[in-house]
Amino acid sequence: MVAPMDITFLGTGSAQPSATRNHQAIALRVDGDIWLFDCGEATQHQFQKSKLKMGKVTRIFITHMHGDHCFGLGPLLCSMTDNLNPANATTDTAKTPIDIYGPTPIRSWLRNTLKSTYSNLGQPYRVHELLLPDDPIDTNQELHQDELPGENITLIDGSFTLPMFESAKKGYTVQAAPIVHSIPSLGFVIREPDWPGKVNQLIPLIKKNAIALKELGLANPMSLLGKIQRTNEPYTLPDGQLLTPPPLRPGREVVILGDTKDASAIIPITRDPTLLVHESTNALTRLDTNVKEGSAVPTLEEIETRTKDHGHSTPQMAAAFAKKINCKKLILTHFSARYRGDEEEESLQVMEDIRKLAIDVFDQRSEDIYCARDLWSYEIKMDH
Repeated sequence: MVAPMDITFLGTGSAQPSATRNHQAIALRVDGDIWLFDCGEATQHQFQKSKLKMGKVTRIFITHMHGDHCFGLGPLLCSMTDNLNPANATTDTAKTPIDIYGPTPIRSWLRNTLKSTYSNLGQPYRVHELLLPDDPIDTNQELHQDELPGENITLIDGSFTLPMFESAKKGYTVQAAPIVHSIPSLGFVIREPDWPGKVNQLIPLIKKNAIALKELGLANPMSLLGKIQRTNEPYTLPDGQLLTPPPLRPGREVVILGDTKDASAIIPITRDPTLLVHESTNALTRLDTNVKEGSAVPTLEEIETRTKDHGHSTPQMAAAFAKKINCKKLILTHFSARYRGDEEEESLQVMEDIRKLAIDVFDQRSEDIYCARDLWSYEIKMDH
């Protein structure tokens, strides 16, 4: 059976938070755990407003060291590891370390933050730094009392392969690549293992041999379906026919990018992803065109130039990249504070303006493009 996978946007704003959008934080539920991507200020409050449990977070991925993507990390760790709070309690939390991944200097920054505030987590954590060739190397000295040594991960052939520990045993992998922003930024590619194929077509053959199988001691002949899926090996029926395992179904792939104006470096490690989450900081909307008489209306080109100058993307840029990597679904996030995330009519119209700009580039696939809002969840389904 295919495991459920969904994504919840705890924060969808950029730079400064607003009354309707918190700072960036994305919760991906996978393998029964929550993997958090970025942790802007007040992420712990967003968890409390959601249906998610902080205690289920086992991995945290920081895309870059701008404050709107990491200022909430220390407070979240303090809240989610509070063993006195039963809402955060999970099995063996005192033994299982929380794994954190990100660019330098996230390890020393978090260590100093926790030390300076005399924070006692009650659960171990470890920080794995993804290092570019000229980055300084933290050698895991003078650790915080709850800190375990983390790994220093170097760039190999343009990408990083992240240590996944227990999840690796189940076939889950995460890779990353440096993408272009105003400071070092990362994009992550999350890939689950392939799933057993559907065995419905084998049922008639088993039913035909049911009596003979029972005579051979197999009380429930249909249990062969599970056996074939588990072992992926053929089985010869009493009448000589072969039950051949169906082809494996490719696992889902999710690409989550940090702030960027050019994510091309991620292309070599993607393969027709199921979902792309891409920033869309600025756009030409009715807020720009509904101006006072005599005021100049910016052009699409002017909006894109200004956006790129700050290392960000427009919805058209996001959609063009989605098309380039042949992704199935695109979710836009990281919106300017100008674009409210509430249910007011004007807010909804502005967000639809943004979505339509992406649709015009993404082969008019209206049903495959979404604009995220705070606390919105999306189920990531298998492609087939």
